[in-house]
Amino acid sequence: MQNAAFQADRIFFDPATSRSRLQRIGALGSFAFLPPLKALGFTAGYLRKINKFALQAAFFKGLKDSMKERIRKSTTAGVFRARRTKLSAVAVCFCLLAQFAVPCRAFSRVDIKDLSHLSQNPLSYIDDESADKPMLPATLQQQLDGESNSAFFAPWHRQTPHHSKELASWGFRKYKTNPGYDQKGRPRNRDWIAEIERNAHIADYPQQMSPAITLRNTAFRILPTHESHFNYPSSKGLKSFDNMQQSLVGAGTPVLVTLTSRDKKWFLAETNHIIGWIRAEDVAKVTADFITSWENKNYITILKDKTPVTCGGKILYRVPLGAYFPQIGESTDTIRIAVPMRGLDGKATLSKGGIPRNAAAKKPLPFTPRNVARLAAELVGGQYGWGDVHGRRDCSSTMRDLFAPFGILLPRNSSDQAGAGRFVSLLGLSPEKKEKTILKQAVPWRTLLWMPGHIMLYIGAQQGRPLVFHNFWKVGTRGPHGGKRSIVVGRTVITTLYPGRERPDIDPSRANMLLGLTGIILLGEQNQHIFYLP
Repeated sequence: MQNAAFQADRIFFDPATSRSRLQRIGALGSFAFLPPLKALGFTAGYLRKINKFALQAAFFKGLKDSMKERIRKSTTAGVFRARRTKLSAVAVCFCLLAQFAVPCRAFSRVDIKDLSHLSQNPLSYIDDESADKPMLPATLQQQLDGESNSAFFAPWHRQTPHHSKELASWGFRKYKTNPGYDQKGRPRNRDWIAEIERNAHIADYPQQMSPAITLRNTAFRILPTHESHFNYPSSKGLKSFDNMQQSLVGAGTPVLVTLTSRDKKWFLAETNHIIGWIRAEDVAKVTADFITSWENKNYITILKDKTPVTCGGKILYRVPLGAYFPQIGESTDTIRIAVPMRGLDGKATLSKGGIPRNAAAKKPLPFTPRNVARLAAELVGGQYGWGDVHGRRDCSSTMRDLFAPFGILLPRNSSDQAGAGRFVSLLGLSPEKKEKTILKQAVPWRTLLWMPGHIMLYIGAQQGRPLVFHNFWKVGTRGPHGGKRSIVVGRTVITTLYPGRERPDIDPSRANMLLGLTGIILLGEQNQHIFYLP
């Protein structure tokens, strides 16, 4: 997952190009108008023209007329002076802010060459001769699939929590001294964290050992709250970086409940890969009989993202690519699956659900380049969301979901995924040697490329440069005075390892991924570290 320290995509104005101080006031007013126009597809050139003429004029005229009207309505000299002083102060504030505005530039979310010149269809990069050849021996893939199933269901069979009290309580320690900002950019006080901590009574962890299952797609939160925590007061762009979001798990995920909040609305729970707080209404505890029925070793895996799961003619929820369920039958156009529901006693019960036949397949899916590319095509263009906030994905969850149908269960975070296969270290190598090592050692469609905070899938090369499939937030650029800026990508795309290299304002230290690239991971091979000397 990428670092949340970023500068959101926005439009800036240059007061030096304005013809008067009054026009600079109008320039600031156009902040309210340009983003909606940009969203409708207006180009940067049109936006600058609109800003320079129409919006500036309209805003200033409205401000001037408002001042005249307020002054006219003042009936006494005292009120007149007070209101004139207040309005003058507002105007001065606008002017001062305009003086510090940075030069006019509209950064597009697609304003880098990789996204316009490289095909964004993963199937364009498969080699027809090897597209349908298995990338691992069948026996090895079956072994990996068995291991992934055991790990997936492990929370139901634990006698003790997998996570220590120190890990379970780290969020309270971290945010007690950093209350941050809320959704509206208002600073939070420490009482906010104190009240959440009181409700959590984390000192009693572990309070219980209750196996349960998610009844719907469920957000795991760092603390037991629906409210968000942001590092910056500005709300623009921050909806993708809620610090309270740990991850999202699909319906039908085995969990172990270890603590219940005082208000009974939250459970502290762990899956095979994460720990966090979930809404009590999103899960139901399971019995031994339920566990035996659910673990029937006949699973189907979801191949199309946001596949609808129906029951009784109604859509229960939409599940992500990579989820899997027990199969209990099939018909011409539907695969019948077991779905968890809450019974009258509050415990989980098995119900019959259905999914479209073309949206799933028997697990594990044959591990071929074509199949990986097909699943990647389902995910390409998906929006970035830190910790899968709002049902989106970040870099590591994109990789985790992509390989789950093949029986390769990756850890949740990128740093842990770096240990999921044979690791070839790139430490100490120059960018050129790193590139050569990738081209020589990496196997397209089953090799991950890792740098601290980010992970990608190597899919091959074009014109001697490695290409990667990944979900990432931004490309670093520089302002005219050397300040940090960014081009927001914010979705799953195919790029080189140096997206934006053609731009004169690119910041190589933040945009050239080869500089930070630490190693390559060959999935399905023994986990061992190999080092290359510079």
